Amino acid sequence: MDKTALIDKLDRATDRGVSVALVRGIPLTVSKKTTMIGTTLIRKNSSGYYDVLSLDGRSLYKDISVFDVAVIIAQKHNSGDTMIIKKVLFLEQKYSKHHSDMLAYLHCLKGAKKKNDIERMAILEDKFQLAEFAAKDLRDRISHFKRTK
Repeated sequence: MDKTALIDKLDRATDRGVSVALVRGIPLTVSKKTTMIGTTLIRKNSSGYYDVLSLDGRSLYKDISVFDVAVIIAQKHNSGDTMIIKKVLFLEQKYSKHHSDMLAYLHCLKGAKKKNDIERMAILEDKFQLAEFAAKDLRDRISHFKRTK
């Protein structure tokens, strides 16, 4: 097989692979901060959150804390499932709250440990475990919306 025929065959295979990925909503990495899913882009913003954008750069959804949630939202936006997007955004908001609570409890726990306050440490550990359980539960509920194709 000559070089031009091989290049043409590789081009066709690449085009076919990209077409399948776009139709199925599979994330395609465009750059270090940008991922393409169908007709939407996911871009990490300067705050460390993710924004879902249209191909022309118009912002559709902003400040999503978890990349997997941004992927779900982009996939559901492409398929037109706005009710599921609302549910996922609500669950993501609750997840973010529990996650930030966990960080706060850890910070307070370190202070209590330095002061050797055993009672406060026990209370903070319990609160941390409750927040962790709630965050894991929400993460599992969010994962049910992932596309399985």
